[in-house]
Amino acid sequence: MVRPTRLVLVASVLILAGCSTLVTPAGQSVSTDAYNREMSRQGTQYYCGDGKCDRPPRLLSAAAPLYPPAALRAGQSGEASVLFEIDEQGAVTNATLETATAPEFGEAALRAIRLWKYQPATLGGKPVRVGPSRQKIPFEWR
Repeated sequence: MVRPTRLVLVASVLILAGCSTLVTPAGQSVSTDAYNREMSRQGTQYYCGDGKCDRPPRLLSAAAPLYPPAALRAGQSGEASVLFEIDEQGAVTNATLETATAPEFGEAALRAIRLWKYQPATLGGKPVRVGPSRQKIPFEWR
């Protein structure tokens, strides 16, 4: 029998080409520090190119997706990639599943990412919509 306490979700935080990795128990709040460091490393031009914004969005809160129960029972690993925009209020909008190794991983990733909250990007001090951004989330056992 698989013990749920041994479950760890590895959330690779990738926005378009980012590469920070966060490790957290599934469903728990994740530290936004690594994610925001990666966004900062990529620079304003990466997110705001073509004059879309002068300050990129900043992740304020996020939770790791819940590991799908059927995959949990089967000890199955996989991943999902979600495309989304961040609106003027910092909410995730237009989230769509790009790819998933199994439908249940895609559904879990979408449910979680739709709840993430950002400080919105700005242009001339006013909040603006940006995106699409890409978030890849591997589901792995450790």
